[in-house]
Parts: sequence; C-alpha cells; structure tokens
Amino acid sequence: MIPASRAHRRRIRPRVPRSLLTLCVAIQLALVAVSPGGTSASAAVPAAPRIYVTNQLDDTVSVIDGGTHRVIATVRVGVSPAELAASADGRSVYIANTGSDTVSVLDTADSAIARTIRLPRASKPIGLAVSPDGRSLYTADGGADRVSVLSTRTRRVVASVRVGTQPVSVAVAPDGRRVYVANSGSDDVSVIGARTRRVIRTTPTGRFPSGVAVTPDGTSVYVTNELSGVTVIDAASGTVQARLGEPSPFSVAMSPTGDRAYVTDLGLGNLTVIDTRTHQVAAVVGVGPIGTDPFTARAAGDAIYVANQGANTLSIIDPSTFMATATVATGTSPYGIAVVPAPPTSR
Repeated sequence: MIPASRAHRRRIRPRVPRSLLTLCVAIQLALVAVSPGGTSASAAVPAAPRIYVTNQLDDTVSVIDGGTHRVIATVRVGVSPAELAASADGRSVYIANTGSDTVSVLDTADSAIARTIRLPRASKPIGLAVSPDGRSLYTADGGADRVSVLSTRTRRVVASVRVGTQPVSVAVAPDGRRVYVANSGSDDVSVIGARTRRVIRTTPTGRFPSGVAVTPDGTSVYVTNELSGVTVIDAASGTVQARLGEPSPFSVAMSPTGDRAYVTDLGLGNLTVIDTRTHQVAAVVGVGPIGTDPFTARAAGDAIYVANQGANTLSIIDPSTFMATATVATGTSPYGIAVVPAPPTSR
C-alpha cells in the first residue's frame, strides 16, 4: 500500500496485505613481476564496492562500504524511497521517491543529491531500471498506471507509456530492446518496445505480481507473484515456461552469470535459489526468523545482498556456500538495493 501522508506512513506494498561472504571483495596482493633488469610492475587490484539501500520510513539512503560493511553515509532523499538503480558509468544512483513523486539523483563521488527530478503529480514511482546503454531511465509509476521514460542526459521525462494497473517493478532486457513491467493490480506483465515506447504484449502471470527480472541471455523473464508463486515466461513467445509455488515471493534478482534466480520470501525469512536451466528450486537459504521479511535482493560480484524490512538490516550472503557473512544495520524499513563497483586501484 502506498502511504497517504507522513502521519500515517506504511511500507509500500502491492495492493495485497502482507500475508554477502561479506562482499569481502578480496583485495589481492599485487602480483609483482621481476624483469631481468630488476624492475617490477604493479597490477591493478579491485577495490570494495559501495552498496546503496533505501530506508522507506526514514526518507534516507544508507551508503555501505562493501569491504568493511559499515554505513559510511546516510543521505536524505524524498518521501518514501523505494527502488533505486545505478547509472551505467556508476557515477549516479537514481532513487524513486514514492511519496513525493520525484526521482533523486545521488552523486556517488560525494554521496550528495545532485538533482531532484519531478514527475507528474500522483505518479508514485516505485520501480526503477536503467537501459544497458545508460541513456534511458524507466520508472514504474504505481499511482498512475504508467511507465515514465527519462533521459539520463537531460534528466527530464521524454515519454509516458500506459501499462497495466499499479505497476511496481520494471526490468530491461540485456539488449535494451524490451522493457518488462510487473502490474500488481492487473495480474500481468506489460512488454514495452524501447524504440517505439509502446506496449507490444501483455502476459497474464499470477496473483499480484511484484517483481520482474530478465536472464542475462534475454531468453527468460522471471516474475514473482506475491500470492501465487513464481512465473517463468519465454521472452520470445510470451508463453509461460514454468510455474513455481513459492510462498509469498516478493522480488527476484539474477546472478551475474544467469544460472540462478534469487527470490525473497516475505515473512518467512528465506531466500529461495532457482536453477534457471531447469526452472527448479535449487536451495532455500534462511536469512532470519519469521518476521525478518526479506524484501529485495541483488546479486553482484561475489555476494548476494538482501534487504530485510522487518529486521531493518542488510544481509550479505556468499553465493558459493549460501552462508551469511555479514549483517548490516540500516535505517527503518529498507527497500531497494543498488551495488556500484569501485574502480580498480594500483598498488
């Protein structure tokens, strides 16, 4: 439910009731090659990424160091921030502020808000996605039954596409040609042609779709339906490939290699791992006790990140062992996650 006022703020949900091995990016010692003349060369080593988490009831974003797992900044944004997405170059993070009909643009260099983009009144943006070329930003406007298309260069709305009822999540195909929108109010997914900016297909899913993600090869679309499990759609034909009866799934994220889909299960405190080759459950990872409320997941590098709304924490899970390697305290009611890799440094 979308909050009506600050005095009676509630967590953003679809219209239904509730029913990271620490990203310890191992900074390797530089390999030193000794030449016959006695000189040495230093190699570039990766630095720790930054993790950005929206705190829905605090109107803030927590900035977390991926190496130390400490909150290094807390940034004030708009009202009821939900999803966020990083720019293609990692210089900006975009935040959808549902309660103030805005998108905040955070400069990752100094963790400051560089600009606030205003959407039409009652847009209530929830989901966000950036095109692979970095030129377009898509917002799922849950209050207006549309997707807004913004230019990341001008930071202005350049198009508006009517979709199903109460869109809450949006994902872009790896080739950038199609945009997928989960419509929680009409139990379907809208497929938008990125060039024409028109809906080219609508696929029924399950009850109250709330999350959508595309496999890295672009062949399958995974949709979480909060009251009826997970639907897997063939991207080419639009037909349903598989249905999994997961309890109260809310969001879905793909592994970087595309072999796994990670699904958060509301209330139960679990993260379900799906093998994308077989469309079967490969593992169930306990994140916390009932009430932990895993809400959103992201997978990047050597870690899976899970925002736990009920516990006000971020779990960092090792994808090779499925063991939690760190738990970071966030603000109140964490929602969205974005991971921005740090540029390599020389040693």
